[in-house]
Amino acid sequence: MRMPFHEFWVHPFCGVLVLIFGACLGSFFNLCITRIPKNISIIFPSSHCDCGQPIPFYRNIPIISWLLLGGKAHCCGRRLEFQYLGLELLTAVLFLWLWKQSNPWEFLIYGTFFGLLIIASGIDFAMMMIPDRCTIGGAILGVLGSIILSHFSKGNYIFLGGLASIRAMLLGSSILLWIAIFAELWLKKEAIGFGDVKLMGCIGAFIGTKGAIFSIFGGTCLGIVTLLPLWYLCNRKKSKMALGSSIPFGPFLALGAISYLLLFKHAVDEYCAQIEILLS
Repeated sequence: MRMPFHEFWVHPFCGVLVLIFGACLGSFFNLCITRIPKNISIIFPSSHCDCGQPIPFYRNIPIISWLLLGGKAHCCGRRLEFQYLGLELLTAVLFLWLWKQSNPWEFLIYGTFFGLLIIASGIDFAMMMIPDRCTIGGAILGVLGSIILSHFSKGNYIFLGGLASIRAMLLGSSILLWIAIFAELWLKKEAIGFGDVKLMGCIGAFIGTKGAIFSIFGGTCLGIVTLLPLWYLCNRKKSKMALGSSIPFGPFLALGAISYLLLFKHAVDEYCAQIEILLS
C-alpha cells in the first residue's frame, strides 16, 4: 500500500534522505564558493583537482570521500582543505534541522535561502565580497517564496505576503545602510560594505521584518562575542589580526538569520504578540 506523502514527509527514512541530500548540496555549495568569484561556470567543467586531474564520481562522494582519502587528493597527494568536509557536514545538519520543523514548501523555500546564505558567507569570508546573484537574485527569490507561502497560509491574500516581503527587504537593508553610514562617519573609514546591505535585503525578503531586525542585532552580537576573544588572543601573540582589521560581516548576518529561523522565530513572534496586546 502506497504511503501518503504527508506521512512519508515525517517518516525517519525521509530524514535520512534529507541528510544525504544536504551533504550533496554542501559539496555543490563548495563548488559555487570556489567558482563564482572567478566567473567560472558551476556546471562545466566537471570537478577537478588543483593539479588539473579530473575527479571521478566515486572519489567525489560527499563526506565519505574526504574521510577515506584522509583529507588528501588521490591523484597528487595535495592536502584538501577542511572547508570541504566542514561545509558538507554543516549543510547536512542544517537541512535535517530545517526538515524536522517545516512542511515541504517551507523546506523548499527556506532551504533555498540557506543555500544562498552559505554561498554568500563562504565567498565573503574568502574574498571580502558578496556577488549580486546571491543578494539581489536572492531578494527576488525571497519575494516569490513569500508569495508561495502566503498562498498556502492565507488563501486568496497571496500578494499580502509579497508586499510584506518587499517591505521587510527595504526596511532591513535601510537599517543596515544607516548603521553603515553612521559607522563610517565615526570610524572615518568604511565599516560595512554595500554587499552586506544588499544581503540584508535578501534576508528581509525571506524571513520578514522581525527576522531582518533580529538578524542585524543578533549577527552583531554574535560577531562581538566571536571576534573580541580572537582579537585579544591575536594582540597578545602580536599576530596580524589586530583591532581594526577588516572582518567579513556577511557570515554573521547569515548566522543571525539561520538562528532566527531554527531557534528563535516562535519566541520572537510570541514576544511581539504580547507587546501588541499591551499596547492595544
